Amino acid sequence: MAAKASGQGNQIELNVGVVSCRRSGDVATASVEEKNTLESREDLARGEATQAVILTKPRRRKLQAMATKASGDGGEKILLQEKIRSNQIITERQKSESSWKKKKKSMLTSDRLPDDVLIDILSRLPPKSLIRFRCVSKSWSSTITNPFFITTHLNKAKSLSNGYLLYTRLPVEFLCGKELCAVVYNRDPTLTQVSKYEIPFSGSRILGICNGLFCLGSHRVLNLWNPCIRKFKKVLDGTCFTRHCRHIALGLAYCSQNYDYKIVRMVCFEGLNGEGKVVPAVAEIYTLSRDSWRKGIGISVDSLNRFEPNGSIDRIDESPCMFFNGALHSIAYIGNYKFILSFDVNDETFREIMLPNDYLNGVHLQFEKLVVFKGSLSLIVFVQAEDEEGDVFHIWVMREYGVVKSWTKKSVPMEKVGQFIGCTDNGELLIKKIGTGLVLFDPEGRNEEILGIKNATWAAYTTNFLESLVLFDGVNV
Repeated sequence: MAAKASGQGNQIELNVGVVSCRRSGDVATASVEEKNTLESREDLARGEATQAVILTKPRRRKLQAMATKASGDGGEKILLQEKIRSNQIITERQKSESSWKKKKKSMLTSDRLPDDVLIDILSRLPPKSLIRFRCVSKSWSSTITNPFFITTHLNKAKSLSNGYLLYTRLPVEFLCGKELCAVVYNRDPTLTQVSKYEIPFSGSRILGICNGLFCLGSHRVLNLWNPCIRKFKKVLDGTCFTRHCRHIALGLAYCSQNYDYKIVRMVCFEGLNGEGKVVPAVAEIYTLSRDSWRKGIGISVDSLNRFEPNGSIDRIDESPCMFFNGALHSIAYIGNYKFILSFDVNDETFREIMLPNDYLNGVHLQFEKLVVFKGSLSLIVFVQAEDEEGDVFHIWVMREYGVVKSWTKKSVPMEKVGQFIGCTDNGELLIKKIGTGLVLFDPEGRNEEILGIKNATWAAYTTNFLESLVLFDGVNV
């Protein structure tokens, strides 16, 4: 600093000399070269003084001392000019700093994604991740448990083509236990297991699966269970029939009009009433949003009045009802007449869907099952043909829903069939064969693939399954 001060001494002297010359009018006698040199050095001194004012207080004090040495108005003029200049620079810096703060605030604000974008991203994640993300903030937790978000997430999950096979290690008549379900992709040719769930209720049967929600039942106790989020809802059952129940069919369905879930139980009674007539079948409907049952609903179909005055049924298949196209479906009977009974869960109306004409003529029925085959209502019929050797699968597909004339048949010969389990979205049949185990059969190419699924000796139930957040909103749970 001392060296610099000594170097600046000449500049100060020059500056003072310039001031003295200007006072006495001697500047005009100075040569042009000297004048340019003096002005250049004066500018240099002014620049250094300005920097001193802006950067440090000691340098500012030094500038003031330099100006004090300069005599008269010239020194004050230099000091005033430097003050103005320094104030201008400070003002510019303040403006720049203020502008950066605004920009930074804008950047921080823009870091927060719009709600619709955030919801779209979160709705594509699996439930396991969303459960963890509830801890991020109250806002995220509120979003993830919002019924609107749960529905949005469900719709995104439906667009995925993952199907699942469920099996039990226990015999079919028990159909459950702690080792009930294994979950696999049905798009994978090997049906690779991806996850496994143990049912938390002993002695329960699977009565229906819809949108990742299980309906489990045992001894008049029903439970709705979502294994992905580990939540369940106990459904109180206050039913007390005065007559012995002959047949009971139950199904779980999703009501798309109000985003609700319903359990429908249909009951046929034994014996006759006081008038010697068959006791009309009744239905009971449980609604999740209300957490209550509506009972004593008559099962009446207008088109069936040609058989019974009240259009009621007297028998129904006790297999879990199949949910498709907004309705539950089950095979029912009036006397010897067999048909598909459908129940629309939105308008709560029973309807008749006629089976293919004479579809059992000339054959010995082994078993039949309603399924969804390549997106259509279908009936799988396994028969032993009287005029042919071996067994045959008849795949009846209703190409246009509800239109009897749209039934089409495809026959596939098959041997050593022990049990039909179900079918995949691709239209492959999952069959348990005697001496072979589980096989995946393509009815189009008639290719058969033995599946290496472990512990699947007692495979008993298969359905499409997706991971959802149903019950995560905590309503009535």
